[in-house]
Amino acid sequence: MKVGLVAFVDLLGFSARVEAMKTFEDLKLLDQTIARVQRYFDHKPSDSLTKESQQITAKTVLAFSDCLVITVPVDSELASQDGHFDVLMNELSNFALSLGLCAVNGIFLRGGVDFGLWYRNRDRLISPAMVKAYELERDACVPMIAVTGEVHRHFSEHRDRKFYHKSADPIPRILRRFDDLPNGKAQWLIDYMPICLESVDGHIAAADLARYKTSNPEIRDQMRNEAFWRDCRQWATWHADAIRGQYRTATAGSIRAKYVWLARYHDDAVARFFGTAPAELLIGDLANDAGTIAS
Repeated sequence: MKVGLVAFVDLLGFSARVEAMKTFEDLKLLDQTIARVQRYFDHKPSDSLTKESQQITAKTVLAFSDCLVITVPVDSELASQDGHFDVLMNELSNFALSLGLCAVNGIFLRGGVDFGLWYRNRDRLISPAMVKAYELERDACVPMIAVTGEVHRHFSEHRDRKFYHKSADPIPRILRRFDDLPNGKAQWLIDYMPICLESVDGHIAAADLARYKTSNPEIRDQMRNEAFWRDCRQWATWHADAIRGQYRTATAGSIRAKYVWLARYHDDAVARFFGTAPAELLIGDLANDAGTIAS
């Protein structure tokens, strides 16, 4: 038996896409989408760095059909050195990055995460925490990853949290309570957009490399800063376009409501991250629905 984080994640609209398939090309496209989701969440990674990371954190990623089950225990090689607070909080950040990578590529997911027990024997996993994560995923009515109250409570009350200054506290950076979900419920969700924007590389464009190499340190810093904000704007644009695309193709009102909500989340996150939100990065009101989205 092990204890730690258990996540259940699946692809939104999978059943509808299966039922609507008419050609072999439709089947291939859906298969490619599932393969990308598995790759973005590091299922059977091919690069040595990711393999080593999963080994020292004892992280496992199981896949079946359009679903993923991810486990990260409190007891691992890395946790024995750094403590499991940092290791598991980092994994929640990784969930955010994977979710964002899927979203900007037009793939929307929904997930649930619990903290609890599991038993694994090869590809067989038995876990009350997985059941709770699955139930939470079903209850999470928006394309995000929700966490149970137990997850929030465990990290909020963890003794290692006191080592962080209030300005660097990872709890409010990663987890945020949303009180106005389309189903009328409130949930703790992984606040993935700011995490994704913070992780943007800000690479120097090929046309600017020669000038960058010959510039003094101050100019290089300026160029890196400009590249960072340029790439952040590009990421936000991709994310907005993906949401608009899903809204346009949605046929049911209940599905459109999810993307109306996600558009509001996008605009709120852009405003929080950029300070003064650039108008061209905002989606606006997809369905004449305004209001505050989070507490």
